[in-house]
Amino acid sequence: MSRSTDRAAAVRPRRMIVRAALLVFYVALGVIVFVNGRTHTVLIDNKSSEDGSTVAFRRVTVYVDNHEPLELYARDRELLMVRGQSHRIRIETQEGARRLEARFKVPFGDDMILVSVPRMAAGDEGFWEKFVVNYVRPTNNDAPESPADEPVSIEPTL
Repeated sequence: MSRSTDRAAAVRPRRMIVRAALLVFYVALGVIVFVNGRTHTVLIDNKSSEDGSTVAFRRVTVYVDNHEPLELYARDRELLMVRGQSHRIRIETQEGARRLEARFKVPFGDDMILVSVPRMAAGDEGFWEKFVVNYVRPTNNDAPESPADEPVSIEPTL
């Protein structure tokens, strides 16, 4: 009998260690899948800056990760859905036959970012930024006055 109790006592800590290791493995796998499987919206922008420091390209081809190339003309903006946190962007221009490449990492909490192609070509480190959509709630100040304030005459009908 003592042999089986010794054996059971030895198996119990090993089972706990294996279960704890499996739990850590599953949690780590869940975190990796969550971070790498998350999609982000990337807006590729070919517009001149408002202060005039960068000028838009007449025509540029943009490659993001392994997606189809995007062809942008001046003042164009394209939307692209990407998966993961780290991305590679490459641009090819016809103006001077330039080819530039950069990498950027999307912060975890950001869902939508704006990438400025002219700022990237100028070598600006801040060529991408978080894009925030501002929703404006319509007000009733512009609406005409309601006819409910005026009395309505109702005539009986037969």
